[in-house]
Amino acid sequence: MLIRQAHYILAVTDNGNFTRAAAALNISQPALSQRILDLEAQLGVQLFDRSGRTVKPTDEGRTYIEHVRRALRELNAGERAMQDVARAFGGTLRVGFLPLFTTHLVGPLMQAFYAQYPGVAVTINILAQAELEAALVADAIDIGLAFSDVESEEIDIDTIEDDELCLVVGKRHPLYRRDKVRISELKGTDLALLTKAFITRGPIDRYFRSNKARPRIAIESNSADSIIAIVRGSQVGTVMPSSTARGVPGLKAVSLAPPPGTWTLSVLQRKDAYRSVASQALVNILKQQRSKNGGRRPMSQSRES
Repeated sequence: MLIRQAHYILAVTDNGNFTRAAAALNISQPALSQRILDLEAQLGVQLFDRSGRTVKPTDEGRTYIEHVRRALRELNAGERAMQDVARAFGGTLRVGFLPLFTTHLVGPLMQAFYAQYPGVAVTINILAQAELEAALVADAIDIGLAFSDVESEEIDIDTIEDDELCLVVGKRHPLYRRDKVRISELKGTDLALLTKAFITRGPIDRYFRSNKARPRIAIESNSADSIIAIVRGSQVGTVMPSSTARGVPGLKAVSLAPPPGTWTLSVLQRKDAYRSVASQALVNILKQQRSKNGGRRPMSQSRES
C-alpha cells in the first residue's frame, strides 16, 4: 500500500495535474484525488497546493516527496541486488554515455563486457552531460561514462584518464601530416563542431577567443558520429578529445599550441547507490582497456564531487 501511495504522490508531482497523473497511473481522476486526500488526512498535513492551474507541492509536501523518491530508489536498488544473487550474475545494467563516446568507447567496452557477462541485459542511453547527471540522480541509469566536471553534489566521480583536446582531421585535410600546429594556423580554416549544447563547446569557443583565432565554423551538429563522418571524408577539421580519433581509420589527432586543455574521462554514479556486480565489472573492464590504450592519467580511487 505504501509503495502504491508513493507512486500516486510522484505522479501528481511530476505531472502537475491530477487528470494527467491519473491517466499515467491508469486509474480514475476522482479515485486518485481521494487517495491523496486520505493520505493527507493520515499525515495531518496538506501535501499539494491545488489553488492554481498547476498542482504544486507545499513546503511540507516537498520535504515528504524528497524522502519518498529516495525510498523508492532504495527499493529499486534492493530488487537489483536480489537479481544479482538470484540470477548468478544476471540481471540488468543501465549505462549512460556522452555522444562523444559513441565513436570509440561504446563499441569496444560493451563488446568486452558482453563477451564476459552475456547473462546481463544492458540498456545503453546516449545523453548530454546534464541529462546524464539528472538520470543518475533520478535512478534512471546505474552508471555514467562522462567528464568529471559535474554540477550535482549527489554524484560520485571515479576519474579514469585525462584526454587532450586536439584538432582532429581526415586524410584529405592539409594538416593531416602534421603532429602539432599553432592555433594561428587555423585562421580561416573550416571546422565542424558540436553545437553549444555540448559540454566541450564552451571551452573550445573560449580557447579560440583568448588566442584571437578566427577559424570558420562551417558546420554545427548535435551528433558526434556525423561530425566524424564529415571530417573523415573532407578537408573540414574538428576540435575534440584526442581519443575521438583513436581506432577510427583515416582520422588523426593533431596537437594544438598553446594546448587548449584536457577533459577527464570519468565513471559517474549516484552517491550511496547500490553498486551491482555488473556495474563494478564494467568499471574494471573500462580501466583495463584505458590502461592498455596508454591513458595519460593513472587510475585513481573514487572521489566525491
